Amino acid sequence: MSASVVSRLLRAPAEVAASCREDRDIRAIALASLGAIALGSAVFGGVVGSFRGREQIVYAAIKVPLAMLITLALSAPALHAFSAVLGRPWPMRSVIALALASAARSSLVLLAFAPVLWLAIDVGLGYHASSVAAWLVYAVAGLAAVGVLVRGIGAGRGRWLTAVAFMAVFFAVGGQAAWILRPYLGRPSEKAVPFLRASEGSFSDALFRSFRSARGIYDDDGRPPYPGDYPHGYPYPYENEDGVAGDGQAGSER
Repeated sequence: MSASVVSRLLRAPAEVAASCREDRDIRAIALASLGAIALGSAVFGGVVGSFRGREQIVYAAIKVPLAMLITLALSAPALHAFSAVLGRPWPMRSVIALALASAARSSLVLLAFAPVLWLAIDVGLGYHASSVAAWLVYAVAGLAAVGVLVRGIGAGRGRWLTAVAFMAVFFAVGGQAAWILRPYLGRPSEKAVPFLRASEGSFSDALFRSFRSARGIYDDDGRPPYPGDYPHGYPYPYENEDGVAGDGQAGSER
């Protein structure tokens, strides 16, 4: 990993973005970005997996960078196409370098937040709170990536349309890749966490079900939430498979 390129990504991302746009130092930027992605996202994945511990740390450390690289491989051609249609016919190598640099900046942000999340998990942050915290960090890292991308696209007509179109593709592909490679934390109620969970629809299906479950509506044949996910009791009543209503765990189980 080139220390100078990483330093520029941290201190002067606009310079790296300009180099990608002008087709300068492409090889060095691409190699350094790949190293930053591997390091930052793997460390962050390991921290997320530390919620469950043991082999889940290794699993998550493998899957987070893998999901990011798969997303980049499938999304970079879309950025190339959008750029060409909207008046920026760059070489494919410049587009790939810009996408990698954006992801590298994102991964460095993940690396910076990793110790904070690790400490929170270590002092007892719950399953759902840990999941929310991880996604919030991802959101901040995503904003950092967008900053590099917009700078790389440069000024002129179609700048924001190119960025928005690419980010729509990136997040759709990234969400599906992350969904396929789950779990990352591992539900507390599971005795053993598999490397990959069985297919349960698509990422969009999961978002729809999550929205409904947040309102207390469940689509899984009346199955209540996993007991281990709520160590202090369920937040709302439910009916079990026998149609018997319940309002959380017993006091001895809390």
